[in-house]
Amino acid sequence: MVITGIVLIVLALAVVVVAPRILTRSAWTIDRPRTALLSWSVAVLLGALGFVAGITLVVLANRPITFGASPTHGLNIGVAVLAVLAFVVAVRVRPGPEHQAVREAMRSGVAPHREIDGTLVAVVEAEHALACAVPGRSGGVLVSTGLADRLRTDELEAVVAHERAHLQQRHAAVVAVAESIERAVPWIPGARAMARSTRVLVEFAADDAAARRTGRDAVRRAVLVADETSALAVIRASRLG
Repeated sequence: MVITGIVLIVLALAVVVVAPRILTRSAWTIDRPRTALLSWSVAVLLGALGFVAGITLVVLANRPITFGASPTHGLNIGVAVLAVLAFVVAVRVRPGPEHQAVREAMRSGVAPHREIDGTLVAVVEAEHALACAVPGRSGGVLVSTGLADRLRTDELEAVVAHERAHLQQRHAAVVAVAESIERAVPWIPGARAMARSTRVLVEFAADDAAARRTGRDAVRRAVLVADETSALAVIRASRLG
């Protein structure tokens, strides 16, 4: 039982180390971002379950079960360790201050709303280009006049479709969990790789959803107008062809 437990712990650690290397070096993740995001989640889940199962077996092997003793003692310890890690992650998941400020503006009615491609969008007066998706009941899609005025109709619809995809696919929560795991266990390279990859993959996934709605060319042009100096924008545009 001890050997089995140790093997499970080693395998869990191997998943934590090897999976990030495979996922960050695989070209298919660029074309299938949603599958890549799911793969990251599976890797984290397998690592956590393997760790808990391994600890459970090791503890049970070193604590013979007697009359009146709980046969789930080892499992309780493993689950307790996982619960502590989950608590640390949960505490560290927090909305960004920019989301809170935008949400407050949308709630207070400071930002007038305009319907774009079937979506009610908050439009704020600002010279700089801004588009964001704010999760939650009081959130939504927000676009600045500085961006809207620079975009053609199909490009603006592409931006809105992109932000709407972030909301529908709950990308804010996905990124928040990945970043909180990175902060909780910063010494694990895989945690840092997961956070970096997640931030990029959600943009790819939203681009794909927008492209299905408005066409790849409209999304590509909108990306370059909205964020022409960003290296990620260049990658996103080239990916869209």
